[in-house]
Amino acid sequence: MAKKLKHALISKQEAKIHRYLIAFPVIAFAIKLITVFNIQGGGWLGADGENYLKGVDGLYADGLFSKADILNYWPAGYPILIWLLVLITTSKFIYLISFIQTIFFAYSTYFLTKAISKTGVAWLAVPASFFISFNPTLSLSSLAIGYETPVASCFMMTLGIILVSRINPEKSQYLYAFFAGAWIALASFMQPRYLLAGIVIFILWGASFIPKKTGLTVSVLALVVMLISPIALILRNEVATNKATISTNLGVTMSIGAGDVTKGGYAHTGPEVPCNPVPPATAVTDSQKVICVLKWYASHPIKTLKLALYKSEFFWSPWSGPLANGTMARNPWLKVSPTQNISKSQSGVNLVSGPIGKLISWLWIIGQIGLLIYGFSTIRRIDKESRILADCSLAAITIAWLISIGTIGDHRFRLPTMSISLLLQVAGLWQLKKRVSKAL
Repeated sequence: MAKKLKHALISKQEAKIHRYLIAFPVIAFAIKLITVFNIQGGGWLGADGENYLKGVDGLYADGLFSKADILNYWPAGYPILIWLLVLITTSKFIYLISFIQTIFFAYSTYFLTKAISKTGVAWLAVPASFFISFNPTLSLSSLAIGYETPVASCFMMTLGIILVSRINPEKSQYLYAFFAGAWIALASFMQPRYLLAGIVIFILWGASFIPKKTGLTVSVLALVVMLISPIALILRNEVATNKATISTNLGVTMSIGAGDVTKGGYAHTGPEVPCNPVPPATAVTDSQKVICVLKWYASHPIKTLKLALYKSEFFWSPWSGPLANGTMARNPWLKVSPTQNISKSQSGVNLVSGPIGKLISWLWIIGQIGLLIYGFSTIRRIDKESRILADCSLAAITIAWLISIGTIGDHRFRLPTMSISLLLQVAGLWQLKKRVSKAL
């Protein structure tokens, strides 16, 4: 009788948690759906919105193999996805973008947190769902033309699948590998730099299996599926421009973030890293720029370290205030941000930009990183499922951070992994809450 009562209480508690895991994403989705119909055109332009739309113009005019330069310079994946929606409706496609990105974000939040609720860190599921669903910058960015929130959703789906696979070891793991690889393929189709995060995640996932042969097979299958997207982009560009490349802007972005005087942000100062064309060529190719910058880093270790510190500061910097650095001027949150409202008066500007504002900004940066590391260490030691969750989450965040260090320091670059960084930060916050409660 006691066992039946205990089981009934557990089932009741699980049902209550599940209701919250549905309610938070649904409520956030409903709020954003109302917002969509109160925005002119049904959405906002993200930081690179105009460039994506130019790519869509080329695709709409000439088809998939359009020779438009911007489709070769920028990765063509995200414009291709928009173009498919334009083929459905040319006048309301932005509404479609906002709707699809928003419902994808809501479902991926539910999918990941539901998987977490089945692990030893089930206590994390509800607060993580709340903070991810209602984070103003991350959540509202699903209404903007930009890859950031869709990629964040892809990472949540991937981690959710990995958790489900470890919770159900008796089931065939190969289907899980296929779907996990497909989600990273979609993420890297929109932004190829996240291939690196996918590689590390799948290696960690495979290493968690016993026997190791199964883990190796799962990793390889996921990696093969993941590689479909870069191959597709390379084939498109080769047919369109006779250049077997994913894009041709890596060398440019690396050059902007390197140099003797600059601090590594978009506002480049001082001379660029020297790079001369290889005869008989008269122009420097993008791949040559990449090599030149890498050689410069190797020969200037002290300057490279200083740039890494500056870029790390920019990567974790607040969206506004004296330390803000990056391309988030169109952040929807800034329309109602208290910091922005305070800065409307001269006294407010002095407060925000002065010593107090800088202190708060630095506390924000240190707090983010501190909670993230504390949350990681907290959930990693609970059980094998939470360990793989912690390891894969931190791996993706670290790769995004390192990519920013290798290219340009920009707080926008943390958006695609912000859903999982929030996950770890909430874990750290809840653990601190528990400790404080015990102390009192």
